[in-house]
Amino acid sequence: MLPPLKALQAFEATARLKSFSKAAEQLYVTQSAVSHQVKLLEDFIGQPLLLRQNKSVELTQYGDMLYSVVRDCFVRLNSVTQHLLNQPPVQLKILAQTSIAVEWLAPRLELFKQQHPELDTLLDMASMANNADPEQYDIILGTWPAPAGFVSRQLRTEFWYPVCAPAQFQLLTSADAAELLHYPLYSSETGEDWQLWCQHQQLRSPAAMQLRYVNLALLATKAVTAGSGFALSNDFIAGPALASGQLVALRQFSYQLPWGQYQLHYKTDSVQSTAVAHFIQWLTEQLQPASG
Repeated sequence: MLPPLKALQAFEATARLKSFSKAAEQLYVTQSAVSHQVKLLEDFIGQPLLLRQNKSVELTQYGDMLYSVVRDCFVRLNSVTQHLLNQPPVQLKILAQTSIAVEWLAPRLELFKQQHPELDTLLDMASMANNADPEQYDIILGTWPAPAGFVSRQLRTEFWYPVCAPAQFQLLTSADAAELLHYPLYSSETGEDWQLWCQHQQLRSPAAMQLRYVNLALLATKAVTAGSGFALSNDFIAGPALASGQLVALRQFSYQLPWGQYQLHYKTDSVQSTAVAHFIQWLTEQLQPASG
């Protein structure tokens, strides 16, 4: 005997989105309707499927077993239906600046796919704004100005701070920002980024800083992971290396780099407007500080 389809649909959406309200929005019904359908399914199965904790929703052991099967069935059913209707899946074309694409966005796209299995994404990357045609994309992420026909919003207030390898950090003998100037400084802005950093720290720049030049902030960050010196980085770029212990952040010396604020650019009149809205909502959630 199969469970009711509406109940399975409500359960799948709630489990995938971890929210009754978000499931209701996606299914175009009320939150109480979703909750009612999930309760019907739990009564049918005879076991609790979801743990309701304040605003969060978590799967029980039984819910996890059922969801793994239901989700796979829904994804396969959606794929077969699109094939029978001869309709290609909706594809969002995303252009991201190298600094945010490599370490931050690319590893998270599977999370977006899990929430929206009906949507495909094509992620492209560029180091400079003029390296790609913006008209080919639905969404653009970077520190670049908005292309014509796009509207913008700042992702968050981004702070830049010195990073270094643990071995380099152990060589520091004081909590004085000036001590960093005794070591190699990797710059992706011909030294201007470090000049501004010195101004913010109220330091007089030495006549000859030990500058090492690279083309991208990502390269500067990578360069210091295995050697001496410091680079100016941010959470988008250095986050994974900081989490793994490859890098140490000196956040007490952070500052806001004038050209280092990331923007989300998107077309309001895109034929993929619904998919764009889903991506923006997901991206906003990803940028929220982790609870606990």
